[in-house]
Amino acid sequence: MDRRAKLLGKIDIRTQKGLEIGALDRPVVGRDEGLIHYADHASTNDLRHKYRDDKAVNTSDIVDVDFVLGEKTFAEAIGREHEFDYVIASHVIEHVPDVIGWLQEISENLRDGGILSLAVPDKRFSFDYFRTATTCGELIEAHMRKIRRPSPKQVFDHLSTCVTFDTGLRWSGKLDEARLKTNHSVRYAAKAAEESFHDGKYVDVHCTIYTPKTFFQIIDVLSELDLIDFRVVDFHDTAEDELEFFVSFEKLTSSDDLEKQRFLKRQSIPRIELDSWERAQQRRFEELEKTINRLARQNDQLLRERDMLDAQLAEANRQFDAQLAEANRQFDAQLAEANRQLEITRNSTSWRITEPMRRLKLFLLRLRGSSTP
Repeated sequence: MDRRAKLLGKIDIRTQKGLEIGALDRPVVGRDEGLIHYADHASTNDLRHKYRDDKAVNTSDIVDVDFVLGEKTFAEAIGREHEFDYVIASHVIEHVPDVIGWLQEISENLRDGGILSLAVPDKRFSFDYFRTATTCGELIEAHMRKIRRPSPKQVFDHLSTCVTFDTGLRWSGKLDEARLKTNHSVRYAAKAAEESFHDGKYVDVHCTIYTPKTFFQIIDVLSELDLIDFRVVDFHDTAEDELEFFVSFEKLTSSDDLEKQRFLKRQSIPRIELDSWERAQQRRFEELEKTINRLARQNDQLLRERDMLDAQLAEANRQFDAQLAEANRQFDAQLAEANRQLEITRNSTSWRITEPMRRLKLFLLRLRGSSTP
């Protein structure tokens, strides 16, 4: 399933009225596909200026922004008269300083039963790799303070830990953490945090950081505290070689009592025993175990073949030694027989009679200077 299908799984763009937040130059839903409005933190012209040097953004394709959010609430920027059947936010929630307030504001402009569809980066596979996952306490503090721009802590944490990252290497298990390099110095991060605090400068960073498990742990607590009125209706875990997961929420009917809402919310939250990364690791370990077992079997087979060859070599050596001993025995017997026959010949009458002739032959050979006996 592609990412568009994951985002739109609970949405009918042909018949429903929608709002897409932060579409930039890659809207999930085009204006020619249905009744869609676009909201962003800045106007179209300001966005084109902001991203003019960013090669990842085609500024000419940036959508015409209908609602400029800035530091306004949704009600202030959009108006309460607008009620949507669905809201899409792809890689937006992590930029929001006050997530609880943001979810509550979206709810105000979403009809009962409406869908909020999110694509959320998984910190384990992005430049947030070294960043600590956001806690529910951090979200509650940000909400109590009603912050509308990233806090100095959020600015510093993002800039001081952001690294150049290869998602594929992480999934393959070949990532070398020691070789990861931060994109900014801590001095730069501290200066940016100070400017955001003293000068009121808006620094666009990842304010919150998640994995699927930590995300739903937070949603569970927020549900129990009645800080949100959404239940989970769809979830797609981070796919292998990808860096994002997908969650679709449904706004609960406002007429339901709190106990019923709380039950519906909490029972809808996925209970992740093993997420996609853990399953991938498990498969990798299982494959490694299979490889080790296969190599062990091959090694056992080689050892058996070696023992068989050793036995064959020992048998061959035994047979060779036996054949050599037999050959030596036969040679010794033949030599002894030859010596016996020679002795018989030397003791015979013919040997004695022909002795003068042998001496004469030897004498003639010496006269010729020959050394041949």
